[in-house]
Amino acid sequence: MVTKTAIILGYQCNNNCRFCYCHGKEKRYSPMSTEQVKKELRSGRERGSDYVDFLGGEPTIRKDLVELISYAREIGFREIAITSNGKMLAYKDYAEKLVEAGLNNIILSLHGHNAKTHNILVRDKRGFQLFKKGIQNIVGIDPSIYICFNTVVNKINLETLHKIPGTGNSLVDKQIDGIEFIFPHPKGNAWNNFEKIVPRLDEVNEPVRKAIKAAEKEGYPHIQGRYIPYCHMKGVEEYVSETEAKEKDFKEQHVGPEFQNLEVEKTREADGKKKSKRCRKCKYNPVCEGVWKEYVEKRGLDELKPIVED
Repeated sequence: MVTKTAIILGYQCNNNCRFCYCHGKEKRYSPMSTEQVKKELRSGRERGSDYVDFLGGEPTIRKDLVELISYAREIGFREIAITSNGKMLAYKDYAEKLVEAGLNNIILSLHGHNAKTHNILVRDKRGFQLFKKGIQNIVGIDPSIYICFNTVVNKINLETLHKIPGTGNSLVDKQIDGIEFIFPHPKGNAWNNFEKIVPRLDEVNEPVRKAIKAAEKEGYPHIQGRYIPYCHMKGVEEYVSETEAKEKDFKEQHVGPEFQNLEVEKTREADGKKKSKRCRKCKYNPVCEGVWKEYVEKRGLDELKPIVED
């Protein structure tokens, strides 16, 4: 079993992405203190976790991130990751400090195949430029660091989604290790911009399939479609996140400023997602989580269509 401890340090960010699910939380919840985070790190180790991911908001805007990474390494975390927009990594001295402290895994947010699309989505005219400099710094410091891209599937990048894997590989002299295509969680900015940002499930199958095939061609070792029901991943079902989680016995534990959730998969399926009665006939029903309940509130369940055995 692989147990990942994901620590949401706070909701503050130096981007304002049009699809950000946690926008608004930064006004309601103060960031976790250094000592709070260290306590959660110790608790994670006591539960048997040796993989930690620091998230936000944006973790790299915290002044104590180097200290937290160093502490995670000190108490025995083997895999130490950040999920980041990459902008602060453009400052090479800072990037070097993170790596020296023990950072060995970076999940970077790449949302467009070019600067125009990426910058529109993150709402920063310098977003892509800083992202590019950041990833180049990291690879220059230590090319062995695991790098995976997070790409949120949305109406703005849907038709050019297949170009993103090639763009990512072209930025550095290194084979990027992974890419994940993520259906937006319709909360925060994604809820406020719902009709402009959130595609219909019926629209995503072909663009996501095409993007996954492009990632295969580019040689990405890890490829995944997250939060997209199996019935809208036809032809690439093996890349649905639930499949990999089951095969690898992968478990996630999430903690943040206002919550603790040590059974993420169970609660996401039970409380965060919905399925239709028709889904009971689907051969993937035992593993499929369904679709976000906020999406159902807007568009219902008619797009969920069971896949039956031949």
